[in-house]
Amino acid sequence: MALKSVSVAGEVSEAKVKETTIAAVFPNWLDLPTAVTANILQKVGHVDVLKSVQFVCTGWHCISMDPLFWRTICATAPKTYLDLVVGKHGFYGIKAINRSCSQLEDISIAYPTASILRHISNSGKNLRRMRLERCSPNSFCFYFGLSNRELIEAAKKLPLLEELEFLHPELTECDDEEAFHIAKYMPNLRHLTLLRNRLTNAGLLAILNGCSHIDFLDVRGCFNLDLEDTSLGKSCAAQIKELRLPHEYLAESSDNEFDITTNSDLRNSSVPFMEEESSYFWEEELLSSIGEEFQGPDEYVS
Repeated sequence: MALKSVSVAGEVSEAKVKETTIAAVFPNWLDLPTAVTANILQKVGHVDVLKSVQFVCTGWHCISMDPLFWRTICATAPKTYLDLVVGKHGFYGIKAINRSCSQLEDISIAYPTASILRHISNSGKNLRRMRLERCSPNSFCFYFGLSNRELIEAAKKLPLLEELEFLHPELTECDDEEAFHIAKYMPNLRHLTLLRNRLTNAGLLAILNGCSHIDFLDVRGCFNLDLEDTSLGKSCAAQIKELRLPHEYLAESSDNEFDITTNSDLRNSSVPFMEEESSYFWEEELLSSIGEEFQGPDEYVS
């Protein structure tokens, strides 16, 4: 009996040593401070947090429901173009914006739609930075394009915006209209990027007059601008600390950085190509149906 007791005690002791060793090598994430855990989860990405991470444990779910967790949202290119067409990319982007409860301060999003932009502007009273990637109607298909009207309406609701980036918008409805509204409604702007935009000298002059705090301006690829040996060019040089001119080098790779597919790819795929005139109604119906399809427990719907 004594030998058996010693044997059992030895096994228990060995098990404790093994458990201690495992705990030292693989610490329990649940023991981490909430702020540290939140920082880690933010690096995972908003889509994965909404799809799965928030359901791992009660602590992580509480973090995912905190509006402050969603102050910064990065929704760049989706993993596949099917995620974009089926609507998952936009669906989770809107869901993340809603979770912010108007605490949103910084957002980067590729292929923004009219619905996404409306959600940003309605929740963006504290927004300081907005980066829109691939918002050209020609970058993917008409469904994912934005019009000047939608951007102008958003500008009216973002008075605190300090940093604005349009990457390859190619908006052509009215060359300088969005520039005039940027100048009127975004007086606190400090950082402005307009790549390959049809901005003219008149629009840029309005921005300089209306946004006197701008110290960074990137207008590479805006070939309608004439800043060489002009008073506007001299004003830019005097007012702006960091200026990127239209003819400066713009890497070709940046053109395709977020380009998942093309219109021809869509037409050759099993996914029906969406025409411009029906895109708005299709989008609203899609978001509604996807919301029903992806809704799980009550706490997930917010």
